[in-house]
Amino acid sequence: MKNMTLAAAILLAAGAGARTFDVTDYGAKADGKTDNTAAIQKAIDACNAAGGGMVLVPGGGTYMTYTLNLKSNVRLEIDRGATLMGGTDALKYPEFGPSEYWNVDRVPRFNKRALFYTVAQTNVAITGRGTVDGNADSFHEPVPNPRPGQPKFRRKSDTLITGRSAFFVACKDVQLEDFLFYHPCGWCTWFLDCDRVQVRGVRIECHPQYPNGDGLHFGGCRDVTVSDCIIHSQDDSLILRTHQEQMKVPRPCERVTIENCVLSANQSAIRFGWTEDYGIRDVAINNIVCQHSRLGVQFNLPPNNDNFHIDPPRDAKNGILPPTGPILPFFVENVSFSNMRMDSVNAPIQVRIADTEKVDFIRNISFSNCRFTGGLPPVFECRPEDNVSNWRFSNVEFVIEKGKAHYVPKKNGGLFENCTDFTFDNVRWTYR
Repeated sequence: MKNMTLAAAILLAAGAGARTFDVTDYGAKADGKTDNTAAIQKAIDACNAAGGGMVLVPGGGTYMTYTLNLKSNVRLEIDRGATLMGGTDALKYPEFGPSEYWNVDRVPRFNKRALFYTVAQTNVAITGRGTVDGNADSFHEPVPNPRPGQPKFRRKSDTLITGRSAFFVACKDVQLEDFLFYHPCGWCTWFLDCDRVQVRGVRIECHPQYPNGDGLHFGGCRDVTVSDCIIHSQDDSLILRTHQEQMKVPRPCERVTIENCVLSANQSAIRFGWTEDYGIRDVAINNIVCQHSRLGVQFNLPPNNDNFHIDPPRDAKNGILPPTGPILPFFVENVSFSNMRMDSVNAPIQVRIADTEKVDFIRNISFSNCRFTGGLPPVFECRPEDNVSNWRFSNVEFVIEKGKAHYVPKKNGGLFENCTDFTFDNVRWTYR
C-alpha cells in the first residue's frame, strides 16, 4: 500500500466491505428465453437485506425478464455485453397496485405496467455499460395504409405494454449511468416526486416509428442533474412537468440542471408542462445540440377536453375521472438556456396555452449564445392573463427556413403578442 495514493486507498477500503450479488448465482441464464424475473429479484432482495451493495448482471448474453423492483442501497450493474430484455407476454408484467405514494388510478394513458418499478426507495442505481431493451418490437404492429407523415407502426394495445421502461416514484438518491436504453415501449423513463436524481452518460434509442417514445421525463422532482446523455426519441426528448393529479401532494419541479447532451426528437426537444400541470422553477440548461426536432423548446398546455385529454385520464370512452382536488395554476420561472444549437421543423420556441388552462406566470426566462434554425419564428399562443414576462435573448440567432414548417399558429399570430418586458441583446434574424 506504500505506493498508493490516499484517495485510492480510501476507495479500496470502502469497496472491501461492499458485497456483489451475481444474478447467475441465483439461477439467471443469459439465453434470451429463460424467464429470469424471480432470479434477478432474489438477487436484488438479498442485496438489500444484506445492507446494500451491487447486483451484477454479467456480460455475455441476453437476460429476459419481466417487472423488477429495485430496493434501497442496491446498485444494479449491467455489465458490458449484457442485455436485460423485457419479456414478450404483456400479462406477465403485473399492474401497479394501490399506493400511498401516488394516485395510481391517474396513471397516464391508463397504463399500469413498467419494466422497472421502484417506489419509495433510497440510494438506488442502474449503471454499467450494458443494455436495457424494452422489446418494443414485440408490442407493435404495422399500420395498414398509413397516411403521409403518420407513424408506420402502432401499439397492439395501449394497456398491454410496458408504458415505461424505468419508473421511479417518491424515491431519493436515484442514479442512472452509462448504459443504453433500447426501444422502450412507451416513455423510456418517468421520475415522479423524486429527490436527488442523477442521470449521466445514458444513451436512449427509441424506435423512430413506435409512438409515444419519450426520453427523460421528470414530474415534480427536486435536485435533478442530467449530463452527457444522447437521446434519440420518437416523441419528446427532455420533459419537465409537475403531474399534480398523479402526486399525492403537488410540489414544484425545481432545481434542475441539464448539460452536455445531444438530442433528436420527432416532437419536442425540450418540453415544459402539460394539461393541468403545476409549477416548474430554477432550471439551467446548457451545452445542448439538437440535430432534429419538430417543435424545439415548448411551454405547452393543451386543452382539457374528452376527445383530446388522456393525461391525466379523462377519456370519455374509459370513463371520465373527476379531479382529485383543486387544480393549482401552472407556472414557470427562473429558467436559463445557454450554448444551444437546435434545428426544428416548426418554431424553435413555442408557448401554447389552451383556454381551459389556469396559469400564474411564465417569467424570468433567458436564452444566451444560442442558434435556432426552424420553419417559423418563435410562436407565442398565450393570453395577457398568462403573464408571459421578463424574457431575455442575448447573442441569439434565429434562422427561419421558408416553406419548412407544417404547423400554422391558431391564434395570436403576432410575434411575441401578449408578452411583456422582453429584452433583445445582439439578436440576429435570417430568412432563407
